[in-house]
Amino acid sequence: MDWELAILRLVYRRVHEAGSVEVSLPSTLLGGGGSRRIDLYRVTLEGLIVQDPSMLDVRLYKGPVRVAPGPWREYCRWHSGPLDERDKPWERIYCNVPVKGGPGFCRQHRRSERALYDACASLRGDEGLEACRLLDRAVKAEYAVYLLDYGGVKPKAGMTRAWRVVERVAEQPHAAATILAVYDSAYQARRAEVMLSKLGLASEHGPRGRKRWEPPKPPGPAVQRLERAAEEAARALGVEWNGRIFRVNPPWQHGSWPAYIEPDRLAGLELEPKGFWGGLLAMQAHNGRLVGVDERKLAHKLSLLVLAE
Repeated sequence: MDWELAILRLVYRRVHEAGSVEVSLPSTLLGGGGSRRIDLYRVTLEGLIVQDPSMLDVRLYKGPVRVAPGPWREYCRWHSGPLDERDKPWERIYCNVPVKGGPGFCRQHRRSERALYDACASLRGDEGLEACRLLDRAVKAEYAVYLLDYGGVKPKAGMTRAWRVVERVAEQPHAAATILAVYDSAYQARRAEVMLSKLGLASEHGPRGRKRWEPPKPPGPAVQRLERAAEEAARALGVEWNGRIFRVNPPWQHGSWPAYIEPDRLAGLELEPKGFWGGLLAMQAHNGRLVGVDERKLAHKLSLLVLAE
């Protein structure tokens, strides 16, 4: 078998509706108890979107991989996919210009619509809000503000394009989540997210460190906390919350949860991608061990070896 170096562009997954379930709510000193119906989703791994660094196009790859020896060269994150609707990622064109640090975009694409969206969603303060204003001038789209409960003191608030909000939640550890409001402006959505943080009603950060890679908490307490938080947050923003709560179930049970490992420790081993949830890419070694790596540490880098076409 011939192996070749490849840039990992995307862990391609799909989120499917999986019905609903009644969850029991814990009793408290103030009352409570009872039950609440929530919607369920499941996430399936469809393959990896990989790129030959000498080419602009990509392919959907479903075979075994090896983690390449480091250090890994990083590449510009720009691609030709639209911001306002779903596309087929294996049909995209990706920039193949190497970059070093910074926002992750080369000089040519530093002011592209995709770079504006990344800056709008991630940068703090006036710089991020100005990127949102510029994005609104360039792209007409809807943006959702969501809350998710992962077991922390406060829920996490986030914003994303409305058409992919469930997929965005699936990328983060959570026990329950809800869409708080939908705006036709990235600036308004980002400002609402920041306001929730400033008011102390939510955090802009999820779990950190190794806690990020633990199995999710039971949904009952999370649903109860999230319901209270969403009602308070909706009042603060002056929006009407529809009351819908959902959860994306992980593809593994607690007893078979992938063991988190830094990807450079897997260099040279042949691995079979098996699943994805909460930012964790699970891969199985020949000895049957299931390990999980942070997809962000591999993405947009010359980090993998794949079988040649």
